[in-house]
Amino acid sequence: MQDFQDPFLEGGYRTLLASSGLAACIAALSAFVKADDHILMSDSVYGPTRHYAKVILARYGIATTFYDPQIGAGIERLIQPNTRAIYVESPGSQTFEVQDIPAIAECAHRHGARVVMDNTWASPLYFKPFEHGVDVSVQACTKYVTGHSDALLGSVTTTKDAWQEIRSHVYAHGLNAGPDDVYLAQRGLRTLAVRSPT
Repeated sequence: MQDFQDPFLEGGYRTLLASSGLAACIAALSAFVKADDHILMSDSVYGPTRHYAKVILARYGIATTFYDPQIGAGIERLIQPNTRAIYVESPGSQTFEVQDIPAIAECAHRHGARVVMDNTWASPLYFKPFEHGVDVSVQACTKYVTGHSDALLGSVTTTKDAWQEIRSHVYAHGLNAGPDDVYLAQRGLRTLAVRSPT
């Protein structure tokens, strides 16, 4: 992964680039968990991310509870002593529920859990995750950022507090983005605002 001062507009501390959106999602999520830990995940997440939690993380003894994306502060009832991360996606894939991210983040941080957000659908043009309490934001840059259907790319942007943990984890997994794809993303960034509906 390439290490950048957040060029992806989200307002985080730094950004890593991955080979795909899914690579970014699973790297960000798995960086915070180990065997016997628990994750809360929105029921409307991207299908392959859901599969990763239900099949792959479960194989390593990490439990996932899927919650109603409109739960808001009610998520506190679902937090367990071993809950390490709450994974949000707003709007949600396919069903497009908008979550109360500040309320969820407040509950998560009160219990020592990280908030990981898939910000692909909203894009950084329409939602600034770090202004609302998110610790790690991922994007499938294949969609809006590159914008021309000619590159696969994902990004992981973090707060300063979460940076070293994420950086160490994703580098160890070799989820590198190719230089040509990075170039195509830079090209796409130049026209992102023009291509987005107002």
